[in-house]
Amino acid sequence: MKIRLHVLTVLVLVGAFLLGACQPAAPQTIKIGINAEITGDIPKVGEGTKYAAEMWLEDINAAGGLDVGGKKYPVELVIEDNESKAESAAAANTKLITQDEVLIIVGPQASKQAVPAGEIANNLSTPMISPWSTNPATTKDRPWVFRACFLDPFQGPVVANFATEEFGYTKAAVLYDVASDYPKGLAEYFKKAWEDLHGAGSVVAYESFTTKDIDFSAQLTKIKEAGAEFLFTPSTTMRWL
Repeated sequence: MKIRLHVLTVLVLVGAFLLGACQPAAPQTIKIGINAEITGDIPKVGEGTKYAAEMWLEDINAAGGLDVGGKKYPVELVIEDNESKAESAAAANTKLITQDEVLIIVGPQASKQAVPAGEIANNLSTPMISPWSTNPATTKDRPWVFRACFLDPFQGPVVANFATEEFGYTKAAVLYDVASDYPKGLAEYFKKAWEDLHGAGSVVAYESFTTKDIDFSAQLTKIKEAGAEFLFTPSTTMRWL
């Protein structure tokens, strides 16, 4: 993720300079916004984003600045904690753009935060890149928003094909977090791909839970009774007991 963050930040940054080349004066300091899940449900994700950005900045400072078009510019990071919440991610982007006047934004990572944050960035004509938001809505019809990973419509069929070809399973179950865009979208694409392979009804159980739930006994009982051979759980926050 660290290397990816470095390379893609530079690429989008150069694009932003090209887009703004017709403006009267280029900024003397390049301000990059970091919209990260530092607290909330997935703090390790945000910590990794923050640390990667800071390590990258150390390299840039050691090189005397970021080289853009043969000129080196000092770089400033403006880091905002989106608290792993959709509304906070949108608010963070609004602040980064309208108050901090960043040139580009890296993050959020998770689709739950990246989708609403992307809407703000696009509406305010500010380049934003999400390193691993796979939900198509993050970038759909948003020319100012980018991603550095594959999409749910690709990932879902890959899992379905793997379970079928490697293990010969024909009956699957799904258990996903209904309150989060990433697992919800991936669950839907997996279900469609599985039923395309094995026919309607081959997903014998399609169960959900809500973020921070810790008891899955009811859902797992239904899944077991349905005769599922394979359980697909697209989630980053589940707590098994």
